[in-house]
Amino acid sequence: MTEYLSPGVYVEEKSSGVKPIEGVGTSTGAFVGIAEKGPIGQANFIANWTQFVNTYGAFTANAYLAYTVYQFFSEGGTRCYVVRTCHYTDITTPSTKTTAASTGTMNDDATPPVASLRFTATDIGTWGDKISIEAKAATDTALTGGFQLVVKFSGNVQESFDNLTMTNVIDKVKSAYVSIEKAGATPNAPKIGSSLTLIGGNNGDIGSDGKSTLAVADFEGDAKAMNGLHAFDIIDDINIVAIPDSLKITSTGPRDTIIKGYSYCQNRKDCFFIADPPFGFSPTTIKNYKEAQGDWLGQNGFNSSFAALYYPWVIISDPLTGGKTPVPPSGAVAGTYAHTDSVRGVHKAPAGITDGYLDSASGIERIITKSEHDILNQPGIDVIRSFPSSGIVVWGARTLSADAEWKYINIRRLFLFLEKSIDKGTQWVVFEPNSPALWGSVIRNITAFLLRVWRDGALFGSTPEEAFYVKVDAENNPPEVRDAGQLIIEVGVAPVKPAEFVIIRIQQKTLSK
Repeated sequence: MTEYLSPGVYVEEKSSGVKPIEGVGTSTGAFVGIAEKGPIGQANFIANWTQFVNTYGAFTANAYLAYTVYQFFSEGGTRCYVVRTCHYTDITTPSTKTTAASTGTMNDDATPPVASLRFTATDIGTWGDKISIEAKAATDTALTGGFQLVVKFSGNVQESFDNLTMTNVIDKVKSAYVSIEKAGATPNAPKIGSSLTLIGGNNGDIGSDGKSTLAVADFEGDAKAMNGLHAFDIIDDINIVAIPDSLKITSTGPRDTIIKGYSYCQNRKDCFFIADPPFGFSPTTIKNYKEAQGDWLGQNGFNSSFAALYYPWVIISDPLTGGKTPVPPSGAVAGTYAHTDSVRGVHKAPAGITDGYLDSASGIERIITKSEHDILNQPGIDVIRSFPSSGIVVWGARTLSADAEWKYINIRRLFLFLEKSIDKGTQWVVFEPNSPALWGSVIRNITAFLLRVWRDGALFGSTPEEAFYVKVDAENNPPEVRDAGQLIIEVGVAPVKPAEFVIIRIQQKTLSK
C-alpha cells in the first residue's frame, strides 16, 4: 500500500482487471525439403518469395521445396518457416550431412599448366554449379603480374575484382559467391583469358548412382540435433506443415513420413499437417494408400485429425523449364488455408468455388469424375477438381481422422486456434490466489474472447448461451483440486460445420381452386 507522508492530492491508477485475450495467428507455413543452397537443419523465417530465393536459391530439378513455397505465396500465404534438409549418414550428428560445395581450379599459363587459384562456392549445394570465373587483364597495365577476376552466376556478371596480384588476391577478393585460396605456396597468376565453371555441388539427396539417398529420418529429424521437423521445436508460431520432398523417398518412405508428419503435429497440439500423394496414382490406388489396403496391406492406415491428404497433383507453369509441370499440391493448399483464414476466418473450410480456387494451378494431374470422387470422400481424401466454369478448386474439407467429431479440417483448426489463444491469454493466472475473485476474472476474460469469435461467425447459435459456455466454480474446483495447486477451466463451444452436402428438394405444386 502506498504511504502518504505530506498533505496533498494524490492520483492513483486502478486496474480494470480486464486482461483481453488476443487471437493467435493461424496461417504461418512450415516447410521441410531440398534446396540448392542455404543453411541446413535450421528453421529460417521467410516473408516472401524473393527472400526465399536469396536464402535457399530458386527452382531446382528433382526437388519440390521451392515450388511449394512459391505456390504458398502465390495462393495468399504471407509468412512461413523453411528447413532445408538432406541425407545424413547419422541423423543424430549434423556433421554427417552428405551435401557438398561446388569447386574449381584455375591454372597459370605455363606448359604444362600448373594450378594457380582454387575456388569454392560460398554455399553448399548445386547452386554453386551455376558459378563461373573468368581471368582478364588488369586495368592497370603497369601492374606486374596483374589480373582481374570476373564472377558470373548463370552467365550474368555479378562481381568484378580488378588490379589483383598473387600478393593481394586473397585480401582483395571479398566475394558473395566464392571463397578463394592459392593452389600452392607461391603459385603464378592465372592465365589471362582463361575461365572455369564450378562443379561438384551436391544437395545431399542424390547418390552417385543417380538414385535418391533420402530416408524418413532426414525429414523427421532428431530432437537433440534439432534438424528436420525438430528444427521447428523452438518455433512457437507454426500452423501449417508440409514435407513435399518426402515423395522422393523410395519404398514405403512417403507413407511413413506422412505418419511422422502428423504425429509431430499431434504431439505439439498447435499445428496441422498437409500430406501429398505420390504422383500417378489412380483413385483406387490412393484410397488403398490411405487405408493401408492392396499393396500396403499390413501397414498402418492414416488416422489423424491433425492432417489432411489432397489428391491429385496440380499442374503449374514451370519457371525452370518454361513448360507445364506437375507438382505436389501441399504448397497451393497451404496458401489457400492462409488466404481463407485472412478473408473468412479459420472457422471457414478452405475449399469451394471461391475459397478453394487455386490461382497458381493451370490444371491437375488427372481429371476426377464424380463417381471417382464418391469413393474418395468418405475415407477422407480431399479431391482437387477441375470444373469448366470454376477452374481448379479444392473440393474436399476432411481430415484423416476416423473420429466423426473431428471429421472436418476447419473444426480441428478452429480448436487449435481457440486452445492456443486461451492458453496464451491466461498465462497471467499462474500463481494468482485461487479464489472466487480469480474465477470470475477468468470467466469474464474468456467469455469476452469467445463472444468475439461467435460474432465472427465461428460458433453455432443465435445467442452466446447457445454458442459457448465457460465454467470456473467450486464444482469443478473443489478443495482437493485447489489443494493440488490446480485451477480447472472448462470451456465448451459449438463450432459451425461446413455444408458439405447441399440437398435441394423440389416437388410439383398442384394449383387448387
